[in-house]
Amino acid sequence: MTIQTLSRKEKRARIAKAAKLYGIKGEESLALHEAYMALGAGDIRTALQLAHPVTRSHPGNAHGWVILGAAALNQREGRTACAFFGKALEGAPKDPAVMGGLAKGHILEAEVEPAVHWAERAIRAGSDDAGLIGLYLQLMSDLGRKLSAAEVVAPAARRLDSAAVSLALGNMLAEAEEPGRAAEFLERAWRLDPLPEAHRIARLTALLYQVRLDECLEMGRGLLDTVGDRDAVAVVMMTALRVQRRLDEVVSFAEGFDFATPEGYARSRGIVSNVLQDRADHAGAEAAYREAMHLTGQPVRSVQKSYGVFLYRAGSFAEGFPYFAARFPEPQRARLPLANSEPGALAQRQDLILMAEQGIGDQIAMMALLRLAPLAEGCRVTFVGDARHAALLRDNAFGMRHLDIEAFLGGSYEADPRGLVYLGDLTRFLADHPRGAQGGAFLVADAKRRDHLRRQYEARAAGAPIVGVAWASRSLIGRLRSLELAELCRALPEGALVVNLPYGDCSAEIAAARAARPDLTFVTDGEVDQMADLAGFAAQIMALDRVVTIDNTTAHLAGALGHPDAHMLVPAGSECMWYWGTEGSSDPWYGTLHLHRQVALSGNWDRPLAEIRALTCA
Repeated sequence: MTIQTLSRKEKRARIAKAAKLYGIKGEESLALHEAYMALGAGDIRTALQLAHPVTRSHPGNAHGWVILGAAALNQREGRTACAFFGKALEGAPKDPAVMGGLAKGHILEAEVEPAVHWAERAIRAGSDDAGLIGLYLQLMSDLGRKLSAAEVVAPAARRLDSAAVSLALGNMLAEAEEPGRAAEFLERAWRLDPLPEAHRIARLTALLYQVRLDECLEMGRGLLDTVGDRDAVAVVMMTALRVQRRLDEVVSFAEGFDFATPEGYARSRGIVSNVLQDRADHAGAEAAYREAMHLTGQPVRSVQKSYGVFLYRAGSFAEGFPYFAARFPEPQRARLPLANSEPGALAQRQDLILMAEQGIGDQIAMMALLRLAPLAEGCRVTFVGDARHAALLRDNAFGMRHLDIEAFLGGSYEADPRGLVYLGDLTRFLADHPRGAQGGAFLVADAKRRDHLRRQYEARAAGAPIVGVAWASRSLIGRLRSLELAELCRALPEGALVVNLPYGDCSAEIAAARAARPDLTFVTDGEVDQMADLAGFAAQIMALDRVVTIDNTTAHLAGALGHPDAHMLVPAGSECMWYWGTEGSSDPWYGTLHLHRQVALSGNWDRPLAEIRALTCA
């Protein structure tokens, strides 16, 4: 039924309803309604004929311009669409559909930065356009801004019943090495729509990331008989078996499984290489890496990076750098070329922008590489990272400034793209210097906060040693370098005041440790949030007599601060981070930590704990 065929009464009723919807009185409101209907039906000509007169009679009303903009998008006329949606924005500056239309117009024009800007504004304003959200995630992934995109999209993914959005976000977080956060959205995709194969594999992956390993393996065995992408299932199952330290089963699984794709087989060889490192078979591990890297015409980036790290751990920095440098996808690498970090390029820069990558601990570690970089005299260095770094970097030894990554990506800071360098690209200079040349403290804790915390701990300790402990990593693979608090307490002196350094709820672990060592007094300091307040965390570490920690952010902070009595438990095998090398108790990175190495990756920490006990209880 058209406007012309309506009775007078029906017409008045529809006009009244349309007037409320579109903010225009009279028949023009009904024309807008019919235009929207025509647009939805793909009748672009009718939509334009109905909407165009309204834009002339009511230029401040957004709806006519929205219809013209949507029609332009339909015709793939990006510049025209941007013009129309720009006019709509004048009348509806907070409308997510208008912002989303602008984003799509810029996408058609291949204008990436304006596209992600308007897409982000639309999503934050409440857009429920799953297609737009998917485009935004893809663009931000290509730009290397996965974590920034996740912060924007996560609230929308929780609000919308879109399995596609949840799956895309979960996969992106997994690629960004944020498995704990990825699990929520992979699980959500499956719960919203459990039938598609991709969603069942997402659920399997979520179980792995949640460290529900027995459930993961049980589901994996069932999926192997029902899905087409058996390779993806096999890789997840091999990872679960390795985390359970069932190393023989990992190898036999890999040898007995018929991988359908070179990429699947390459990933399996990467996992086997980790197992061989865990067994101290370094020659076999290298052979497995090389086999994995030469299986496909397009090398698997994760395997290349792992091989680079393998060589770094052995001290082969020149050989390892090309593999480590291949850690980013091409679109991301193209925006921050490796050439920006070449010695000749750095020597000409008066401003250097170091871009954060990897986790907080790795970022702290690689800041030390500034000691090796051949910077021009007077070069101003700015580190672009999350807001938590701002207070932590005050008074750092390099004079390095901090810039919030959100402000940088939002365009509030103009930088010469030739001066942008990924932090990890500075590892290229390790080969040109003696081992440990980057060492030495470079962070400074806030003295006032340190002294305040120290007075509180001294009052509780009544003369006993004050020892900070960190015993567990929350990540999946971090379980291989973790131990129980009650076990770690075997290394602590009698009557010590024990300050808990991990973030999150540790009440169950503390209760078990208290039962095992009733002579110890455990303190969880509510004044310090180790996750959100890195500067407070640094002050807390320096308020302690002694630190005993696994390999995590606590260790890197203690090293970068130069804590004089910090002890780190170093796992054996592939979970020994490359900073620590392969042997010795001396710290080859900061030069300040005491390293205590595990004999084998078996969960047995007897020898390192005994070493710490002998040193700290003497």
